[in-house]
Amino acid sequence: MLSQQIRSSASLLDSVDAVRNWRAVALMLATLAIAVLVASLGFFLARVSFVFVALFLLLAYGVAFYGANAVGMMMMDEARGQPARPMMAAVLGSLAISHRLILLMLLVGVLYLLGALVLALILFLCKIPVLGPLLYVVVFPLSVVVVGVSLFAVPTVVFPLSAPAIWSGGGVMASLSQLSAIARKRLIMVLILMLAVGLIAFLVGSLIGAILFTGTATTALLSVPILGSGGGMGFGGLMGGMMGGGMGGFGGMGGMGGMGGGSGAGHAMAAMVGGGLLFAAAFTLPGLVYLRGACTVYLRAIDGLDLAAEQAAFEQKLAAAREKAKAMQAQAQAAAQQYTTKPAAAEPGQAAAPASELTGAASPPATPAPTANAAAPTHCPACHGVVAADDRFCGHCGHALEPRPGA
Repeated sequence: MLSQQIRSSASLLDSVDAVRNWRAVALMLATLAIAVLVASLGFFLARVSFVFVALFLLLAYGVAFYGANAVGMMMMDEARGQPARPMMAAVLGSLAISHRLILLMLLVGVLYLLGALVLALILFLCKIPVLGPLLYVVVFPLSVVVVGVSLFAVPTVVFPLSAPAIWSGGGVMASLSQLSAIARKRLIMVLILMLAVGLIAFLVGSLIGAILFTGTATTALLSVPILGSGGGMGFGGLMGGMMGGGMGGFGGMGGMGGMGGGSGAGHAMAAMVGGGLLFAAAFTLPGLVYLRGACTVYLRAIDGLDLAAEQAAFEQKLAAAREKAKAMQAQAQAAAQQYTTKPAAAEPGQAAAPASELTGAASPPATPAPTANAAAPTHCPACHGVVAADDRFCGHCGHALEPRPGA
């Protein structure tokens, strides 16, 4: 399975054909040139306010971002076997959908942050006495593998394949579901293929660099006796900058101020400008090869996958997670409301309220307690007739009654 998919990806070598797309090369050069000019203007306005530096650097980043995405769309067309779209169409398409890539990267960052929080929670559980060390025996090797694969997948899978997913016309959630499916089912294949793409781009860059440095040295050596050295730096400074600076004519521009007069100095300045453009174009070619290779790997990775089913399953999982979060929020709100409506406990020395007051039921009228004056009736000691408590004489025989308490 894996070996068959890798063998079917031999078309990665077709990524080298990206160097022949002169419109993509021109668009990349124009993007870099405009971005450099905008950033330079910001630094020039720094004497007015440093706010301009941040503003123009942000603008330069936007130019580079949308321009590179436009070039990537042209590379996606070629990877699909279609003619690359015109430069203006690529720029307009980039302005329309490239912001999705920023949202996708933000979502991926949130997922990685949640993963880090889960790992931290598990590690806190490993602090439990006795049980913690036993749990850490399993947690440590698993976390090493998961974290290592996740971090290694960022530069080799997430970053390279996120952009092709957007360039192919996918939305944010659709692209995220595709990356999830690729990570679950074809991670090893993508890792191997992206390493191969990086190696091809490196070889192309090394070959082009060797050709240009050799041609620069030979042309400069022949130009010195014919055009002259310029009485100072001249072509000597140009050669030193090209051979030692690593970026050709850009390295030799530091000696422009020390050039003397004469035609040699003018020719050296012209060589620096032309050489700078040449080397800038040369070092964009490996980038184009890498973009084309990433598009090819993306198309191979999604080949045979049911993208609609993957997106539906992914959205279903997100919906389930949202419902679970809403349920937990509702439970928390119910618990908080129950706590706030619970009656306060009676203070010390204060009688508790009767149950009838809490329930709102009507209570029967209380019977008054008997007083000391309301004593039970007694009898006359002479005739044994019934007399009242407040009688002083017996009503039957007239016997004088002794006074009693409360009478």
